[in-house]
Amino acid sequence: MEGGASYVNISELLGRVRQDLPLGEMVHTDSFSLFEAMSAVELGNIKMDAAMSTSCKSVEELIQEGVAPVEGLTPGQILLIMERLLMMEASWHNGAALAQTVFASLYMLRPDRLRDRNPLLHAYCEGVKSTCIAVRWLVMHGAVAEEEDINCWVQGLPMQDMPVPLPDASCLSLLDQATQSAKGLAKGTKGSDADVYKAIAAHLELRRDLHAALLGFGLKSEGGVVGAVAHLTSAQARLQQVMGASPGLQQQQQSSAGSQNGKDASSTASTLSASQGSEPKPKQQQESAFDAPGFVENVNKYLLGPAPPRAAVVMSTEAAYAYLKGMLGHLQQATDVLHVRGYRALVQHIERFSRLRAGVVARSAAHYLIAGKAWGPAMASATALSQATAVEAAAVGGTPNNGTAHSTPADSKHSHEAAAGHKDASSSTNPGQDIPPPPWVLDRPIMSEACALPEAPGAAGPEVDLFLEQIVIASSNWAQSMLLNSCRQRRRLRRGLDDWANIYQHALNADMSEEFVAFAKRAQWAWTPPKDEAEAMNEFYPGPLSTWVECQTAASEALHLLLGFELELYQPSEYAMVYWYCSVLLGVQRVTSQVMHSYRCPASGASKASIALPAKPNKKGNKGRAATPPSPLPDASTARRQAGLIMDAVRTELLSSMCLGLVRLQLALKVAGIVPDPILTFNSERERFDQRFAAFHTPPLVRPEPMGYGQYLEAVASADDMAPEQLLALAIESFAMVRRSHAQIMAQVASAHPQMSTAVPPDQVTEHAALDRIAAANTLAANIVIRSLASLPKVEGEQQQQQQQPRPKPSVCVTYNWSMHPFFPALGVKSKPASNS
Repeated sequence: MEGGASYVNISELLGRVRQDLPLGEMVHTDSFSLFEAMSAVELGNIKMDAAMSTSCKSVEELIQEGVAPVEGLTPGQILLIMERLLMMEASWHNGAALAQTVFASLYMLRPDRLRDRNPLLHAYCEGVKSTCIAVRWLVMHGAVAEEEDINCWVQGLPMQDMPVPLPDASCLSLLDQATQSAKGLAKGTKGSDADVYKAIAAHLELRRDLHAALLGFGLKSEGGVVGAVAHLTSAQARLQQVMGASPGLQQQQQSSAGSQNGKDASSTASTLSASQGSEPKPKQQQESAFDAPGFVENVNKYLLGPAPPRAAVVMSTEAAYAYLKGMLGHLQQATDVLHVRGYRALVQHIERFSRLRAGVVARSAAHYLIAGKAWGPAMASATALSQATAVEAAAVGGTPNNGTAHSTPADSKHSHEAAAGHKDASSSTNPGQDIPPPPWVLDRPIMSEACALPEAPGAAGPEVDLFLEQIVIASSNWAQSMLLNSCRQRRRLRRGLDDWANIYQHALNADMSEEFVAFAKRAQWAWTPPKDEAEAMNEFYPGPLSTWVECQTAASEALHLLLGFELELYQPSEYAMVYWYCSVLLGVQRVTSQVMHSYRCPASGASKASIALPAKPNKKGNKGRAATPPSPLPDASTARRQAGLIMDAVRTELLSSMCLGLVRLQLALKVAGIVPDPILTFNSERERFDQRFAAFHTPPLVRPEPMGYGQYLEAVASADDMAPEQLLALAIESFAMVRRSHAQIMAQVASAHPQMSTAVPPDQVTEHAALDRIAAANTLAANIVIRSLASLPKVEGEQQQQQQQPRPKPSVCVTYNWSMHPFFPALGVKSKPASNS
């Protein structure tokens, strides 16, 4: 058979098995049980196996029937084909199969037909194929894509197989030549065709810039990323030109304008159509009238693999352009990693990008740039290095094989810097040696800076080396979790707690090691080592490394809980317990940040402190005692680290006060009867508490100490004995603390101190301003509730009758507004509608 495959008839074997199996049993193994059988594809069944569908003709038959003509294509049809391919590509990025979208085009399946007879369309099809290869390469190496994000199945399609060192850059010169040809046709043509050729040239330039930017990401070097920045900026400008000349967008605008004319215009059109002897076209047929030639959705159905048949959901023109615009913007923000210096800045960059909820392509690019595991092996060989040089030359403005240069005036400076950056990285690298990673990659250098440890192996002892090795793995797993889609992100953060529990033990061992204690003494850390392990476990003698791990663990736990609000996993009756636990974890972060700041660990002076100074000769020329190492000066790196710890403490105090204020506000609304206790039919409050926080008890976490339901009851027990007005007053105090913390942060941002003013990134400044507005709104809501409680009739002898007579309830209700922040609501109070009874 074709490909050397052969079939074996096992009907007789299955017949014997059927006779021996009693009713209710099935053939199974350890790897294929009833669970797998329920979701297995029934091979050969036309309803379950997409590859069994034979309803579509072959590619050759469709071409012979003229479905994808080559000669006689008008400029408008070429533009429609380009736009349709862009829509198909956007649909593939959002989960549709590649065989049913981009390669549903017969021109993409047989591009050689276009080489001599239609060079413009041929160059564009080759560019689309190369871009799809680069996107798939980036997604596979980015390692944050799930099956619901994108379909990477390419079996049988004319795509480059994995693995490859880098995607090919040969199509860039082809796109450049086609662009020049289209611009020449636009100059030599008059009328509407000239505008169409200009739009075709814009499509070709957009494709060229997008592919070159993806190649720059693939290099994972400063030069490559700088080149990607230039091409993304150019691509965003080209996209505006393409959208301005888009026939699909113009059609949708006309359709929306026509739909506003009302029912009279529709009936008039129906009457005219009927009088002309034709029926009015349905809406779907009117939209498909602008479809480009050469697209057959089911032409590759036999290549879909063992999967149930599904229709491809193709994005509309407007949605495709909106997605592409967002993707280019998110890729541009992924390049902000160029400005990252230090672990704290990297964490802020990852958190900022995670909040964008970007698509899988941008998330893959962002993670590939920072992941340390992929660095080195893909670029270690001499062949890969030479290919990277050619790719980077293309990414920063030139093309391989002496192709035509393509750059914008704003790109020249970036191109020069990118080429210089790559020269520095490659000139010092031998063919068999790994390239040193950029400063933002999650590797030993950046993690050594995070803990103020020397970068050189062995400088602080083997226990510290093992600790650094483990936190590189844990931090890499955390970064990958943060760049997954929102549904997977929270689950992966919970699973990552096992890593932090394991690392805490390594941190304790490192804190107690003699080599680390000697290093800290030489570096003049303001830390008194513990006398024994029992004292090390005491909370009054935390070690520097174990304190850092406790801070990171608390941050992961708090984010895991807060993401539940964005995903709408909690009921209002659970808000109090969740915010209470968050306030505890944020308090741990604040305390640990203050403790680490008190150690005054010199960041860049750590490596220098581990070097022994030569002995000073005495006046007689004899060798004297070893020189006393000078106190390390607080350089810029140390000052930046200390300033960051201060601002982290203030920020966590702001967030903790917000959580505590919401806890008190929720308890006050519960006591006042505005938010009644829910009827828990299937589980109690204790069981709900265990379900929400069981993940913190499952791994053997030592720090932060897991909190139980009894501790929560003890913390809120006083609320039952307090009047709602008192609880509301305490909530107002917490929100006032939020506003004071915000004012303190803004004062530091506006200060003249260079380290303090840059310790808070602009996105956090915006977030803190939103939290300040939420605190003000919640303060107003609390005051309104206090006034409504004051207007209620007083009950005589309330203290004696409170057990017999219920407390009057105010006729108000509350709403939760999550528009200002995904984790913290602004409460609104409004009058309850009057009852009909």
